[in-house]
Amino acid sequence: MKESAAQETMPTPEYFADFASSYSEEIDQLLRPFHERVNEAVQDFVDTFYAHLSNRAESSAILARLNPEELKHLKSRQAQHLHFLLAAGTTPQEHFKRALLVGWAHTLVGVSLPMMMEAYHLYHRKIKQFLEFAGVEIQQRERLGGALDQRLQLDIEAQIVSYVQFEASVASHLTALDEAIQEVNNLADVLRHGLHAVGSFDGILACLFLRPDAQGLMQIEAEGGQEGQAYAEALQTQRAPLFQIQKEAKAGRGPAGRAWRTGQIQINSSYEKEERMDPWREEAKMRGFRSSAAVPLLDESGQVFAILSLYSGWAGFFGAASRKAMLQHIQQAMSHAVLRSERTTVISTALRRTYLQCLDHGAVQMLYQPIVDLRTGKLDSIEALARLSCPGQSLIEPAAFLPAFGDAALLRLFQLGLDQVCLDTRMWREQNPQLKLPVGLNLPPNGLTQEAYRDSVFEVLTRWELPASILKLEMLETKESLDIAKRDLRIAEFRQAGIQIEQDDLGSGYSSLLRMDQVPCDRVKIDQALLRSTLNRPVRALVFIYHLTMLAHDCGVQVTVEGLDDDGLIEAAAILDADHGQGYAIAHPMPVQEVMPWNQAWSLPIDPARPRTALGALAGYLLWDRKLAMLTDSPDRAADFIKEPSLVHRYLDHPGKFDSNLSMILERTQIVALRGQKSLKYTQLRQELIEQLSATWLQERN
Repeated sequence: MKESAAQETMPTPEYFADFASSYSEEIDQLLRPFHERVNEAVQDFVDTFYAHLSNRAESSAILARLNPEELKHLKSRQAQHLHFLLAAGTTPQEHFKRALLVGWAHTLVGVSLPMMMEAYHLYHRKIKQFLEFAGVEIQQRERLGGALDQRLQLDIEAQIVSYVQFEASVASHLTALDEAIQEVNNLADVLRHGLHAVGSFDGILACLFLRPDAQGLMQIEAEGGQEGQAYAEALQTQRAPLFQIQKEAKAGRGPAGRAWRTGQIQINSSYEKEERMDPWREEAKMRGFRSSAAVPLLDESGQVFAILSLYSGWAGFFGAASRKAMLQHIQQAMSHAVLRSERTTVISTALRRTYLQCLDHGAVQMLYQPIVDLRTGKLDSIEALARLSCPGQSLIEPAAFLPAFGDAALLRLFQLGLDQVCLDTRMWREQNPQLKLPVGLNLPPNGLTQEAYRDSVFEVLTRWELPASILKLEMLETKESLDIAKRDLRIAEFRQAGIQIEQDDLGSGYSSLLRMDQVPCDRVKIDQALLRSTLNRPVRALVFIYHLTMLAHDCGVQVTVEGLDDDGLIEAAAILDADHGQGYAIAHPMPVQEVMPWNQAWSLPIDPARPRTALGALAGYLLWDRKLAMLTDSPDRAADFIKEPSLVHRYLDHPGKFDSNLSMILERTQIVALRGQKSLKYTQLRQELIEQLSATWLQERN
């Protein structure tokens, strides 16, 4: 972290005032003689500390990337930091600034927050031992112990700030990458802007764009980052061998060759330790590279067509969990941008002609997927989904036929779909006059700025003698229209007429959050990709849903959660206060004649007040934890709140759901919560409870 960046993240004077007593002259007087007696103990602590880390899988993997000289240097820095914690004459501001830099370095090499918490537990225990054998009076020991506890607290808070700041920096850089390439339509500019953006990421020194020639040699077509040009020249002049795609070649066994053959992101955590990096080690050392990653760019069929090779000055930089998500984002963004500028989806001329002929003949069938109110359980609205019905084929999904359609065909598809929606809506109203449901129809990205779409909407509604309120237009997440003024006027015109506007795929990209603020809409849909991530990280997905829902509600917008494919997801969405739900656990897309029978048979299979799934209980616990945080300044109210049964208790009360281990963790969590939510013990138990509920839910799904 640069000094200027560290300065920008410094807290307010009020924050440091809470720690001032731990850096006072009184504490300095106690520390000076104490500090002189701990030199030997500090070295003993460092040795014990690293022996402990070596027995932990995550931390030992980080240490294994270091050579003996680097490990010695790291131990020396560790000793210096412990001495700094115990030093007299410092200020909380100096300490915080130093800890920010330490935390930034920890984040770059892949130290996770749980690892950081465990390390500080060891620090706390060792300092306590120092005090016990320091030969100071009990009163002085207690005073000094309290001050050092506060210093440890400040230290870890600063390092957590660095962790958060780094993740925010990654998100900002990813947004910059998306913005740099989204408006560019030729390959040269995509590579120039894209690699400049990637090469600007904190921790990345260089990046190369490579494609193989006829002999299987990876030719460098573009570079980025401060060392990119120099490294490209080294490879092109054979100071280090060009990468190859053949497994048999020595230069094909590195990350780039493996990424090309497997289609998977390949990570080299340490040039120093990985034997396969021998051909490039010396040049990498000259450039300051400690680790690298090879990111395969994939076409629509999953075939590799290029490699993006990235280099960092930090060992293990690309191996951290959040870094893997970063690489996947870069992979998707650059793959799409290069493909968009270089080529489109390959569709044979015969197949393209078939799709267009089907469309010309009106062979479009709308399927309907119900959307329900998660509070009442009643049918709220319906989404219309287009399929092509070509002779001799099953219904064709949009992913297959949409790439064959130009602007004229997309307008024709919208008109046919709208006409069928109106026909089917008239039928539903005749069957049940009281059921006045809006039907959602996807609007192509340019539908808000082209007059033909507006004219089609009002012409079809008038022809079928239907009110505009029967229609809900869903805007897909995409790059913004160039004519913002026309877009906003069109949205206002539609809404004034009674047509609802819904933003689709909230959470699929940073831009969608901006769209919710900038584009007036009645509803938003949370992207179902967030729900799919529950299988890997349930708590993170629920936190996203919670915050996106709160954000939408603060903007006065209703929320629909897509992808509710089992009862646990329905429960969680309802508990997290989403308004509406859609997904296979509610209903699959169905022909028009099946909608009303489905509605008659449907009932909401959950009770948000008494969850029957561990995922619902986990959602309830997250809300409980948030409310407890809001009661921090009211200890009595917090104590009463903690004693009340939570949704986790109600989950465990269901027959067959009692889990003694989960119940024990829950009880211990509540007991520790009475002592303070910010305690390290509560943080540990909170994580245990979350992990246990997550594991239980995955078992329930199986």
